[in-house]
Amino acid sequence: MRLTLAFTLAFVVAGPAHAEIEADFADANRIFAQVSPLAVTDDIAGEWLPLSTLANLNGAEPDPGLISSFIERICGNDPVRGATFTPLDDSSFEMTSATARGDLTYRFDWIGGAQFYRSFDPAALFSALGLDTMDAERGQEMRARSLDGTSSLVTVHRLTPDLLAMATAQRVEIYGRCPEGDL
Repeated sequence: MRLTLAFTLAFVVAGPAHAEIEADFADANRIFAQVSPLAVTDDIAGEWLPLSTLANLNGAEPDPGLISSFIERICGNDPVRGATFTPLDDSSFEMTSATARGDLTYRFDWIGGAQFYRSFDPAALFSALGLDTMDAERGQEMRARSLDGTSSLVTVHRLTPDLLAMATAQRVEIYGRCPEGDL
């Protein structure tokens, strides 16, 4: 009798945990097991905000209400905005970001799985970073480092239809879509 009670109790306790693992696996599989570029590029057009900038250096979550305030302040505000994502075809898209020296456009081309190759116009990058006016060896070195750190493979995951993560060897950037009324 005790053995039967122990097994019954074990299954009752394990049942909800098993169901939670199944649901978590389904979410993880949807996010990380994408097999086509459309898992990322489908319905990507619009303005997105770099939400990662709201986390502190220790990785703590942003203060309550900070994301809402950020969205209200930035979305649809031309002088200071997030990034505009534009699909080019089913397997590539562009991301245009405003800088103090003009717009900088990155192109993302699908390689396979969740991998995209990020490319850009080097002259536009140097201008955006203020490296276009630097001469001599130091300027060449800084331009080479910026090219090396920016042209790369990027792993892109659509966490939800309105949340996107871009991971490089250096960091993960999380973008949130602006509400359509704010575009």
